[in-house]
Amino acid sequence: MNLRHPILVAIATAALTVSAVALGPSLLTPGAAAPSAKPGLALVGAAKASIEPRPDDYGGTWERDRDACARMDQSVLTELVDNTEEHVDHLATAGSPWPENPNCIYMGGFGIGPANPVTEWDSELGLWVRSVAIGDGTDTLVLTVIDGEGYFADYANKCDDCGIAQLSEELGIELGIDPSGIVIASTHAHSAPDFIGGWGFVPDWYMAQVADTIRDTVRDAVEAMEPAVLEVGEELARPHNSERRDTYRSAEEQQLAWLRAYTPGKKGRGRTIATVGAFAAHPTTTGTNNGIAHPDWPGMFVNSVEDRFGGIGALFMTGLGNMSSSGGTAMGQRLAQLIPQVGSGTRLADTDVRTGRRSWLHPTTNVPLTSLGAAGLFDRQFAATPSSVRTGKRPDTAPCLSASPHSVEVSASAARIGDQFALTTSPGEIFANFSNTVKEKSTALVTMPLGQANDALGYMPQQFEINEAGQQGLGFVAGGVAVVNYEDAYSIDRCFGDAALEEAISLLDDLR
Repeated sequence: MNLRHPILVAIATAALTVSAVALGPSLLTPGAAAPSAKPGLALVGAAKASIEPRPDDYGGTWERDRDACARMDQSVLTELVDNTEEHVDHLATAGSPWPENPNCIYMGGFGIGPANPVTEWDSELGLWVRSVAIGDGTDTLVLTVIDGEGYFADYANKCDDCGIAQLSEELGIELGIDPSGIVIASTHAHSAPDFIGGWGFVPDWYMAQVADTIRDTVRDAVEAMEPAVLEVGEELARPHNSERRDTYRSAEEQQLAWLRAYTPGKKGRGRTIATVGAFAAHPTTTGTNNGIAHPDWPGMFVNSVEDRFGGIGALFMTGLGNMSSSGGTAMGQRLAQLIPQVGSGTRLADTDVRTGRRSWLHPTTNVPLTSLGAAGLFDRQFAATPSSVRTGKRPDTAPCLSASPHSVEVSASAARIGDQFALTTSPGEIFANFSNTVKEKSTALVTMPLGQANDALGYMPQQFEINEAGQQGLGFVAGGVAVVNYEDAYSIDRCFGDAALEEAISLLDDLR
């Protein structure tokens, strides 16, 4: 149900980035999306499609005049807090909680509310949805990534069929794929459109266009599946990111993991189908880019691997929550140069695909986020259900404990291909300790612990990394000043990261 609390918590500078979502139960029926693979080969297909706005195709209008697009400032937020009834009326009539022009598209991650309208589109790199399907003839793993700040699992008002939860169930039934094997993630590029409503919202017609594009690329990738060699690798990439916590030091995730598929040739190397990379660094190098939508350094990465190797490239975020990028937008090109030539990685002799997904009710204890989210400032749903968690490495003797009268149903998933490749998904911005621990525990040669995958529920620090004063609003205004970190203010609960980490490890163990 969608709660509407009558009073907003009056934290005038609270830049809300998370709320809550209810996911449906996972389907357990495996499907076969392609004929049986030959021994030592997988079945792989890839597709990509542009998300450049096409208003004429969807009966809409894209407002490209910056002056015609409302931009948030402190006075607007104060007015929303002081005039709750008027705000809720606007939400009901405009489909957005913000006082915005419904024909404007906004970037995500800078400022608060509809701060930075998109008025132009990058013509060199473009922004895309990219999908790679990998199967063994019985089970299929689909990896899809959107050039966007974030994409929710479920939407309260924007749509009832375009959330990741609905898309994965719909496509799973249509294509005969277990939905646990469908991963839909976002690059988190701040100069790309915001699909979660925190910095303004996209027009209804554009949301429909992007959802259709996700469907089309998944279908096209599955339809294009053909016998392929899979190879994987991991490259040291220490110069390209750095930790950014204000009150303590932490170790960055230092590896660029990659997976490549190519058709077998007479000399063992044929045509490249796809190259998938995974790395941790916030894509904020282009800033607001004067209103030009841009894919940031992930766009440079995929463009470079496509130029070098052919086929389709894709880049997923791993432990980015406490990771800044180093080296500007061109770091994407430099990361791509680290990947060796076709045939130089570790070939997967065992291409058996296994996937799994698990959901749980998690407490929402961040009072500012819960209250503001319940009022509709982010397009999410809360569950009016009490919940509690007891989690951690030693839950019986050293647990992370949390409880709340409100909760959110969240999910994590995992996949293995043979015994040498693994990945996990988490519903927000995991931290480097999380991703490094998953790599350590997975037992696979190469592991991709994906963040911002199948959901976008803000930052996910573990309990030892979070300051609860910062979580309850102080992090919005005093990050790094009053012994708090601003990321803490964007975390739904102090045990969220711990619970997701334990689920990731457990799922990987179940799939061995």
